[in-house]
Amino acid sequence: MSARSPTLSAEKMAINFGLVGASCVAAQGTVHWTRTAMVQQQLAGMRGEQPLGMMSQTASIWRAEGIRGLYRGFSAAALREATYSSLRFGLYEPLKQALDTSEGKEELPVIKKVAAGLIAGAGAAAIASPTDLLMIQMAASKRFPPPSMAQVAREVVARDGVAGLYKGLGTTVTRAAVLGATKMATYDVIKTELRKGGWVEGPGLVFTAAAATGLAITITTSPATNMQTIIMSSDKAGGGSMLAAASDIMRRQGPIGFFRGFGMQWARFGPYAVVQFAVWESLRSACGIGAI
Repeated sequence: MSARSPTLSAEKMAINFGLVGASCVAAQGTVHWTRTAMVQQQLAGMRGEQPLGMMSQTASIWRAEGIRGLYRGFSAAALREATYSSLRFGLYEPLKQALDTSEGKEELPVIKKVAAGLIAGAGAAAIASPTDLLMIQMAASKRFPPPSMAQVAREVVARDGVAGLYKGLGTTVTRAAVLGATKMATYDVIKTELRKGGWVEGPGLVFTAAAATGLAITITTSPATNMQTIIMSSDKAGGGSMLAAASDIMRRQGPIGFFRGFGMQWARFGPYAVVQFAVWESLRSACGIGAI
């Protein structure tokens, strides 16, 4: 098996956008409850409360609201996966091809894989940022029954105007750039190196690369995730800057505050990466598109 990823035709690129969107929605459906619990953990620390542990926070939401409470904001999350995630993953391979000056004759340098992931992530986030805001606002809400996506959107626009839907855009784009650069490049590089070491394409290779990728993105994106939660859950117009959010976290919680909810983030990113890449690679194979 070649260590190189396949070069995709325009037709297969278009198909791939749909396949990756489907895989991301499936992955989000598996782990969405962890995002809800994570948001509550992060906000508890900013309110001066003692944040609950991962399992205690999950159990608290379950006792109060059941499965419906754990899946607050899933409609916005699914829309986010179908737009933002389709773009950030779907654009990765076209960008890799555009950056490949060897015309497919040599393995693309790691720095160019990182650049492709960064550009794809940042561009996708700039387009789909409102879905992040709606998802966080819905997860942060204490109302029962949980408000719908349309209801939250109307409330945001009524309070802050259409621009309010883009509150925290800078943080969202920064986080997405870091996540995109880490996720696709890490998965791509690990698979390439394992293939060189004799691994063959299959579930074991996908699982190993995806699991390692999940840990890598949890470490690199946790500070931006905490800042994003604070900005986007705020009722203030604009939500404040990244610098203000970072200063607030440091003042209230110290450096550990940037990694608040780390366990819940890993519980999300790890399984998400495994499910997403497993489903995506299977769908690609079924449609005659080579493995990443």
